[in-house]
Amino acid sequence: MVSETSVELSKMTGARQTMLSWARVIESLETVPHPFQSSYKSAVGDIQKFPYTVFTPSFSSLKKHRTTEKLLCEIDDILCIWERTNSGVTLTEYPLKDVSDFEVGAVLLFSWIKVSGVTKNGVANSTTIEYNAVTERYFTPFVNRLRSVLAGVEGSSLQTERDKFDFLAVENFKFMNYAMKSLSGGEKVLQTVLQPKISKPRITLAGHVLFRTILSLARLAILTDRELIVIEDGERGGEKRGTRYGGRWQYIPLKNITGTSLLDREDNLLVLSLVLSPSGRQVEFVFDVTKRQELFQLRDEIEKLMGK
Repeated sequence: MVSETSVELSKMTGARQTMLSWARVIESLETVPHPFQSSYKSAVGDIQKFPYTVFTPSFSSLKKHRTTEKLLCEIDDILCIWERTNSGVTLTEYPLKDVSDFEVGAVLLFSWIKVSGVTKNGVANSTTIEYNAVTERYFTPFVNRLRSVLAGVEGSSLQTERDKFDFLAVENFKFMNYAMKSLSGGEKVLQTVLQPKISKPRITLAGHVLFRTILSLARLAILTDRELIVIEDGERGGEKRGTRYGGRWQYIPLKNITGTSLLDREDNLLVLSLVLSPSGRQVEFVFDVTKRQELFQLRDEIEKLMGK
Protein backbone atom coordinates (compact mmCIF):
# COMPACT_ATOMS: atom_id res chain seq x y z
CA MET A 1 0.00 0.00 0.00
CA VAL A 2 1.38 3.40 -1.02
CA SER A 3 1.47 5.95 1.81
CA GLU A 4 0.02 9.45 1.48
CA THR A 5 3.53 10.87 2.06
CA SER A 6 4.92 8.83 -0.84
CA VAL A 7 2.11 10.04 -3.08
CA GLU A 8 2.76 13.67 -2.15
CA LEU A 9 6.51 13.26 -2.74
CA SER A 10 5.88 11.71 -6.14
CA LYS A 11 3.98 14.85 -7.16
CA MET A 12 6.94 17.09 -6.28
CA THR A 13 9.73 18.05 -8.64
CA GLY A 14 13.22 16.72 -7.92
CA ALA A 15 14.34 20.21 -6.89
CA ARG A 16 11.47 20.52 -4.42
CA GLN A 17 12.27 17.13 -2.86
CA THR A 18 15.92 18.15 -2.56
CA MET A 19 14.98 21.34 -0.75
CA LEU A 20 13.15 19.29 1.88
CA SER A 21 16.58 18.04 3.03
CA TRP A 22 17.85 21.55 3.71
CA ALA A 23 18.30 22.83 7.24
CA ARG A 24 16.49 26.00 8.21
CA VAL A 25 16.60 28.66 10.91
CA ILE A 26 13.70 28.55 13.37
CA GLU A 27 12.58 32.06 14.25
CA SER A 28 9.77 31.48 16.77
CA LEU A 29 8.35 28.86 19.11
CA GLU A 30 5.36 28.44 16.81
CA THR A 31 7.61 27.35 13.92
CA VAL A 32 9.51 24.73 15.94
CA PRO A 33 8.57 21.34 14.39
CA HIS A 34 5.73 19.88 16.42
CA PRO A 35 7.54 16.76 17.77
CA PHE A 36 10.18 19.02 19.40
CA GLN A 37 7.93 21.76 20.76
CA SER A 38 7.22 20.39 24.24
CA SER A 39 10.86 19.61 25.09
CA TYR A 40 12.10 22.79 23.43
CA LYS A 41 9.66 25.01 25.32
CA SER A 42 10.64 23.36 28.61
CA ALA A 43 14.36 23.98 27.93
CA VAL A 44 13.95 27.57 26.78
CA GLY A 45 11.68 28.51 29.66
CA ASP A 46 10.91 32.19 30.10
CA ILE A 47 13.97 33.47 28.23
CA GLN A 48 13.17 36.88 26.75
CA LYS A 49 15.16 36.68 23.50
CA PHE A 50 14.39 33.71 21.26
CA PRO A 51 17.70 31.82 20.86
CA TYR A 52 19.32 31.21 17.48
CA THR A 53 17.89 27.81 16.55
CA VAL A 54 18.48 25.54 13.55
CA PHE A 55 16.49 22.49 12.46
CA THR A 56 17.96 19.87 10.14
CA PRO A 57 15.55 17.31 8.66
CA SER A 58 16.17 13.66 7.93
CA PHE A 59 17.80 12.88 4.58
CA SER A 60 19.80 10.13 2.85
CA SER A 61 23.55 10.36 3.54
CA LEU A 62 26.46 9.10 1.44
CA LYS A 63 26.27 5.75 3.20
CA LYS A 64 22.66 5.36 2.07
CA HIS A 65 21.19 5.54 5.56
CA ARG A 66 18.65 8.05 6.75
CA THR A 67 19.92 10.67 9.15
CA THR A 68 17.73 11.69 12.08
CA GLU A 69 15.93 14.99 12.53
CA LYS A 70 17.80 17.31 14.88
CA LEU A 71 17.26 20.71 16.44
CA LEU A 72 20.02 22.74 18.09
CA CYS A 73 20.49 26.03 19.87
CA GLU A 74 22.54 27.58 22.67
CA ILE A 75 20.90 28.55 25.95
CA ASP A 76 22.90 30.13 28.79
CA ASP A 77 26.24 28.77 27.52
CA ILE A 78 24.80 25.29 27.01
CA LEU A 79 24.64 23.71 23.55
CA CYS A 80 21.28 21.93 23.34
CA ILE A 81 20.80 19.19 20.74
CA TRP A 82 17.46 17.45 20.25
CA GLU A 83 17.20 14.28 18.19
CA ARG A 84 14.06 12.58 16.94
CA THR A 85 14.13 8.80 16.49
CA ASN A 86 11.48 6.08 16.31
CA SER A 87 11.42 5.98 20.11
CA GLY A 88 10.76 9.72 20.48
CA VAL A 89 12.67 12.97 21.07
CA THR A 90 15.78 13.12 23.26
CA LEU A 91 17.72 16.17 24.46
CA THR A 92 21.49 16.21 25.01
CA GLU A 93 22.98 19.30 26.69
CA TYR A 94 26.68 20.21 26.53
CA PRO A 95 27.89 23.07 28.74
CA LEU A 96 30.33 24.88 26.46
CA LYS A 97 33.01 24.83 29.16
CA ASP A 98 32.83 21.02 29.20
CA VAL A 99 33.23 20.47 25.44
CA SER A 100 36.61 18.80 24.92
CA ASP A 101 36.80 19.16 21.13
CA PHE A 102 34.72 19.12 17.99
CA GLU A 103 35.06 18.33 14.31
CA VAL A 104 33.54 19.68 11.11
CA GLY A 105 33.30 17.58 7.96
CA ALA A 106 32.11 17.88 4.37
CA VAL A 107 32.01 15.41 1.50
CA LEU A 108 30.21 16.67 -1.59
CA LEU A 109 26.78 17.79 -0.28
CA PHE A 110 27.00 15.82 2.97
CA SER A 111 28.29 17.79 5.98
CA TRP A 112 28.42 17.29 9.71
CA ILE A 113 29.53 18.67 13.08
CA LYS A 114 30.56 16.28 15.85
CA VAL A 115 30.71 17.61 19.41
CA SER A 116 32.54 15.65 22.16
CA GLY A 117 32.65 16.38 25.86
CA VAL A 118 30.76 15.94 29.11
CA THR A 119 27.00 16.52 29.17
CA LYS A 120 25.08 18.54 31.73
CA ASN A 121 24.38 15.21 33.47
CA GLY A 122 28.10 14.50 33.85
CA VAL A 123 28.29 11.81 31.15
CA ALA A 124 31.10 11.65 28.58
CA ASN A 125 29.43 11.70 25.18
CA SER A 126 29.64 12.65 21.50
CA THR A 127 26.86 13.87 19.23
CA THR A 128 26.92 14.28 15.44
CA ILE A 129 24.69 16.75 13.60
CA GLU A 130 24.43 15.92 9.89
CA TYR A 131 23.14 18.37 7.30
CA ASN A 132 23.07 19.27 3.62
CA ALA A 133 26.15 21.34 2.78
CA VAL A 134 23.98 23.86 0.92
CA THR A 135 22.91 25.14 4.35
CA GLU A 136 26.39 25.25 5.90
CA ARG A 137 26.04 28.96 6.64
CA TYR A 138 23.36 28.22 9.24
CA PHE A 139 25.83 26.20 11.32
CA THR A 140 28.75 28.64 11.07
CA PRO A 141 27.58 30.61 14.15
CA PHE A 142 27.81 27.42 16.25
CA VAL A 143 31.31 26.63 14.93
CA ASN A 144 32.50 30.20 15.59
CA ARG A 145 30.96 30.16 19.07
CA LEU A 146 32.64 26.88 20.00
CA ARG A 147 36.04 28.06 18.78
CA SER A 148 35.64 31.37 20.56
CA VAL A 149 34.77 29.74 23.90
CA LEU A 150 37.15 26.79 23.70
CA ALA A 151 40.23 28.36 22.14
CA GLY A 152 39.63 32.10 22.38
CA VAL A 153 39.84 32.66 18.61
CA GLU A 154 37.64 35.07 16.69
CA GLY A 155 35.94 34.74 13.34
CA SER A 156 38.15 37.16 11.40
CA SER A 157 41.27 35.82 9.67
CA LEU A 158 44.81 37.16 9.50
CA GLN A 159 46.40 37.03 6.05
CA THR A 160 49.92 36.94 7.50
CA GLU A 161 49.17 33.65 9.23
CA ARG A 162 47.39 32.24 6.18
CA ASP A 163 50.48 32.94 4.10
CA LYS A 164 52.31 30.29 6.18
CA PHE A 165 50.38 27.66 4.22
CA ASP A 166 51.72 28.77 0.81
CA PHE A 167 54.23 25.88 0.75
CA LEU A 168 51.30 23.48 0.43
CA ALA A 169 50.43 24.85 -3.03
CA VAL A 170 52.78 22.32 -4.61
CA GLU A 171 52.49 19.45 -2.10
CA ASN A 172 48.72 19.46 -1.56
CA PHE A 173 46.75 22.34 -3.03
CA LYS A 174 43.46 21.12 -1.58
CA PHE A 175 44.90 21.05 1.95
CA MET A 176 46.32 24.54 1.46
CA ASN A 177 42.80 25.85 0.86
CA TYR A 178 41.41 23.80 3.74
CA ALA A 179 44.13 25.11 6.07
CA MET A 180 43.35 28.72 5.14
CA LYS A 181 39.67 28.08 5.76
CA SER A 182 40.36 26.58 9.19
CA LEU A 183 42.40 29.48 10.57
CA SER A 184 40.74 32.18 12.64
CA GLY A 185 41.96 35.58 13.69
CA GLY A 186 43.88 36.07 16.91
CA GLU A 187 45.86 32.82 16.70
CA LYS A 188 49.41 32.27 15.49
CA VAL A 189 50.52 29.28 13.42
CA LEU A 190 53.48 27.57 15.11
CA GLN A 191 53.95 24.37 13.12
CA THR A 192 52.41 22.24 10.37
CA VAL A 193 52.94 18.55 9.66
CA LEU A 194 51.70 17.17 6.33
CA GLN A 195 51.15 13.41 6.09
CA PRO A 196 50.35 12.04 2.60
CA LYS A 197 48.50 8.77 2.14
CA ILE A 198 50.71 5.81 3.12
CA SER A 199 50.80 2.57 1.12
CA LYS A 200 53.13 -0.42 1.11
CA PRO A 201 53.88 -3.02 -1.60
CA ARG A 202 51.56 -6.01 -1.38
CA ILE A 203 52.00 -8.19 -4.46
CA THR A 204 53.68 -8.16 -7.88
CA LEU A 205 51.45 -9.18 -10.77
CA ALA A 206 52.61 -9.28 -14.40
CA GLY A 207 55.48 -6.97 -13.55
CA HIS A 208 53.26 -4.45 -11.75
CA VAL A 209 53.47 -3.81 -8.01
CA LEU A 210 50.11 -3.58 -6.27
CA PHE A 211 49.92 -1.57 -3.07
CA ARG A 212 47.89 -2.05 0.09
CA THR A 213 46.81 1.16 1.74
CA ILE A 214 47.80 1.32 5.42
CA LEU A 215 46.69 4.88 6.06
CA SER A 216 43.95 5.71 3.60
CA LEU A 217 43.55 9.31 4.70
CA ALA A 218 46.07 12.06 4.09
CA ARG A 219 46.14 14.54 6.97
CA LEU A 220 47.55 17.92 7.93
CA ALA A 221 48.24 18.85 11.57
CA ILE A 222 48.31 22.58 12.31
CA LEU A 223 49.51 23.75 15.71
CA THR A 224 48.61 27.30 16.70
CA ASP A 225 49.11 29.04 20.02
CA ARG A 226 45.47 28.25 20.87
CA GLU A 227 44.52 24.91 19.33
CA LEU A 228 45.57 21.84 17.39
CA ILE A 229 43.71 21.60 14.08
CA VAL A 230 43.84 18.26 12.25
CA ILE A 231 42.52 18.17 8.69
CA GLU A 232 41.93 14.83 6.95
CA ASP A 233 40.71 13.69 3.56
CA GLY A 234 37.04 12.80 3.40
CA GLU A 235 36.66 9.18 4.48
CA ARG A 236 33.06 9.00 3.26
CA GLY A 237 33.74 10.37 -0.20
CA GLY A 238 35.01 8.66 -3.31
CA GLU A 239 38.39 9.05 -4.99
CA LYS A 240 39.18 10.30 -8.48
CA ARG A 241 42.66 10.37 -10.00
CA GLY A 242 44.24 9.82 -6.60
CA THR A 243 42.35 12.66 -4.92
CA ARG A 244 39.56 12.10 -2.41
CA TYR A 245 36.49 14.27 -2.18
CA GLY A 246 35.81 16.43 0.85
CA GLY A 247 37.51 16.75 4.20
CA ARG A 248 37.18 16.63 7.97
CA TRP A 249 38.36 19.30 10.40
CA GLN A 250 39.00 18.48 14.06
CA TYR A 251 39.53 21.37 16.48
CA ILE A 252 41.26 20.57 19.80
CA PRO A 253 41.82 23.45 22.25
CA LEU A 254 45.30 23.19 23.78
CA LYS A 255 43.91 23.98 27.23
CA ASN A 256 41.88 20.76 27.05
CA ILE A 257 44.89 18.50 26.37
CA THR A 258 45.97 16.79 29.59
CA GLY A 259 48.35 14.17 28.22
CA THR A 260 50.43 13.39 25.12
CA SER A 261 52.40 10.39 23.89
CA LEU A 262 54.18 9.19 20.76
CA LEU A 263 54.12 5.45 20.23
CA ASP A 264 55.85 3.32 17.60
CA ARG A 265 53.57 0.95 15.75
CA GLU A 266 54.26 -1.84 13.29
CA ASP A 267 54.74 -1.09 9.58
CA ASN A 268 56.93 1.92 10.40
CA LEU A 269 54.09 4.02 11.77
CA LEU A 270 53.95 6.51 14.65
CA VAL A 271 50.84 7.27 16.68
CA LEU A 272 50.35 10.67 18.29
CA SER A 273 47.94 10.14 21.19
CA LEU A 274 46.20 12.92 23.14
CA VAL A 275 44.06 12.73 26.28
CA LEU A 276 41.38 15.43 26.50
CA SER A 277 39.56 16.98 29.42
CA PRO A 278 37.00 17.03 30.85
CA SER A 279 35.74 13.79 29.28
CA GLY A 280 39.03 11.84 29.44
CA ARG A 281 38.55 11.04 25.75
CA GLN A 282 41.62 9.81 23.88
CA VAL A 283 42.24 10.70 20.24
CA GLU A 284 44.94 9.23 18.01
CA PHE A 285 46.55 10.31 14.75
CA VAL A 286 48.75 8.02 12.65
CA PHE A 287 51.87 9.23 10.81
CA ASP A 288 54.74 7.66 8.89
CA VAL A 289 57.97 7.07 10.82
CA THR A 290 59.73 9.54 8.52
CA LYS A 291 57.81 12.27 10.36
CA ARG A 292 59.42 11.33 13.68
CA GLN A 293 61.46 14.52 14.14
CA GLU A 294 58.53 16.78 13.21
CA LEU A 295 56.21 14.87 15.54
CA PHE A 296 58.56 15.07 18.51
CA GLN A 297 58.78 18.80 17.91
CA LEU A 298 54.99 18.98 17.66
CA ARG A 299 54.53 17.00 20.88
CA ASP A 300 57.06 19.16 22.74
CA GLU A 301 55.34 22.36 21.57
CA ILE A 302 51.94 21.03 22.62
CA GLU A 303 53.26 20.16 26.09
CA LYS A 304 54.67 23.67 26.48
CA LEU A 305 51.29 25.18 25.74
CA MET A 306 49.04 22.67 27.56
CA GLY A 307 46.76 24.26 30.12
CA LYS A 308 47.65 27.83 29.21
